[in-house]
Amino acid sequence: MFQFAKRALAPALALALLLAPGVRAQEHLVNFNQAEIQAVIDDVSVVTGNMFIVDPNVRGRVTITSQAPLTADQYFQVFLSTMRVHGFAVVPTASGAYQIVPDVAGARSVSPVNADIRGDRYVTQVLRLHYVGHRDALNVLRPMISAQGSINATESGNTLVIVDTAENVNRLRDVVRELDRDTSVFDMVELQNVSASEMVRIIQTVRDRDTVGEDDQIFNVTVASIPSSNTVLLRGSSRAVAEMARLVRQVDSVSQSNQSFRVIALDHADGEALLPILQEVVETFSSDEDGGRRASVSHHAPTNSMVINANPDIQRELERVVDQLDVRRPQVLVEGIIVEISDTTAEELGVQLLLTGGEGSDSPLLMTRYSTSSPDLLALSGAIASPLSTSSNETLETAALNSLLGVSGAAVGFGGQNSDGTLFGLVLNAVEADADSNVLATPSILAMDNEDASFISGQEIPITTGEVLGNDNSNPFRTVEREEVGVKLMVRPQITDGDTVRLYIEQEVSSVAGTVTTESTDLITNLRSIQTTVLADNGEIIVLGGLIEQDEQDTVTGVPGLANVPGVGRLFRSESENTTRRNLMVFIRPTIIRSEADMRAVTENRYDYIRGEQRAADPNGVSSLETVVDMLMVDLPRGEAGDER
Repeated sequence: MFQFAKRALAPALALALLLAPGVRAQEHLVNFNQAEIQAVIDDVSVVTGNMFIVDPNVRGRVTITSQAPLTADQYFQVFLSTMRVHGFAVVPTASGAYQIVPDVAGARSVSPVNADIRGDRYVTQVLRLHYVGHRDALNVLRPMISAQGSINATESGNTLVIVDTAENVNRLRDVVRELDRDTSVFDMVELQNVSASEMVRIIQTVRDRDTVGEDDQIFNVTVASIPSSNTVLLRGSSRAVAEMARLVRQVDSVSQSNQSFRVIALDHADGEALLPILQEVVETFSSDEDGGRRASVSHHAPTNSMVINANPDIQRELERVVDQLDVRRPQVLVEGIIVEISDTTAEELGVQLLLTGGEGSDSPLLMTRYSTSSPDLLALSGAIASPLSTSSNETLETAALNSLLGVSGAAVGFGGQNSDGTLFGLVLNAVEADADSNVLATPSILAMDNEDASFISGQEIPITTGEVLGNDNSNPFRTVEREEVGVKLMVRPQITDGDTVRLYIEQEVSSVAGTVTTESTDLITNLRSIQTTVLADNGEIIVLGGLIEQDEQDTVTGVPGLANVPGVGRLFRSESENTTRRNLMVFIRPTIIRSEADMRAVTENRYDYIRGEQRAADPNGVSSLETVVDMLMVDLPRGEAGDER
């Protein structure tokens, strides 16, 4: 068990030396000759103010001789070295005190990690290796570790963990700094028969299939292809690079072929589009190659392969062209946002008056009638005045009924006919209308880089383009054309430097406004179209254009003179006011899709949104889309189904 060192005065000899004349303040002469180790610990505690927890196994006598005075810090470092020499370790604790334990226990006790500490205290150091392997480093450093220290390595992180005294750890760290240096060299090997990309694939295949051991340094070389010069670049240790270069030249030399044709299967490019380019390249070569035999290139559509018939030199040149053109092209998801907010208000107030002469008079004495007002007071009066059971009365009643059906808002009035046949009437018509609309459309389309794509969602409506009537209405006919009405989006994206997308866009939004007149069948269509070329950053929303429109129309119809009379003039005029406000904006957002992960992220986003909407709308929380997709997944092999998801 541990016990606290007593803070007592040091032995008389030590005290006399410390207080000897000529010794400066804060400095101490230290001289112990076969003194009990406990007495030395007590003296260090008095001078430095440190608290020590002493293990019961710490016993013995020590000798310390100093010819010059020491400061408290110097005295403490001498004390640490003395304990180290006698097989004891001084270990700091969390409380600030120090444990004095046998050296074996000190090496296994808690020690600071990666701390910049000097002296004989135990510390733990973690060193990460960048260039040298951990096994080589262990072989060099293990003989330098003290008897109670330890060194271990982690293979996954290529790091070393060292536990030893601070002085020894600092020395080992300096050794590792000199040892862990980049000593790799570079070499370039020009190929004559094998393409650079194919050579890299060959080396990678051998490296993946064979188990590479510690002695197989040749496979620790980094290999990269340079297609433009058909060269491979090697990087590694000088011996490994030399061995790899020898192997690459050997593979290239035995690959020489006199075969006059070659079939290249395309991975991404369209062979039909690639064929004219290769034929133009072939035209640049001499037509008198190989004894007058011309090189030729053809396309095999079923396998999307290029068939090259030429000497090996021309084959390699054409293969380099194919390798650089047969790449996976990125795609662009173009999303349009069309927002239209409109507000239409209308107000109308009109008064109609009617007063006819007495019996025997066939002309009205007073009448006000406005084209914008309903009902028609004259039609109502005619129906009242016409004798019953006559054909003219039926016509007037029909006109009066139609006039009443055309009333909007509120109509209040009175009228009649007295005994002498005088007709009188007054109608007040008041109308107020308010219509708001908020239209939002989000067309989107996925397009290949530098390829045209189009999207349309709408209807086809019939538009009369001609009508012919023969004599006496014989053989009448009408010509009709159908016109597309809805949302159209046509786009051609081009990805430029810095993930900026150049977009050629044709955006059109059309709708049916109604007929020209109530009696006509000809339709009026609304059309909003944008044709432009813009630059947009990947994933950014930009505005293409818009329209802010406000239309106000005030109409006043009245009797001249009387309509302007204050107060009474209201009885002799009709007023209407129409206000239309429209706010239309079109936005666009391009998103570049380069990989399968990008495509899966976009698809899952849309899929989850539709699935969530269907679940929210269904009482049982079932999504029909999810049901259909699950049915499709059943028919796919397990691996493909997992990938498809």
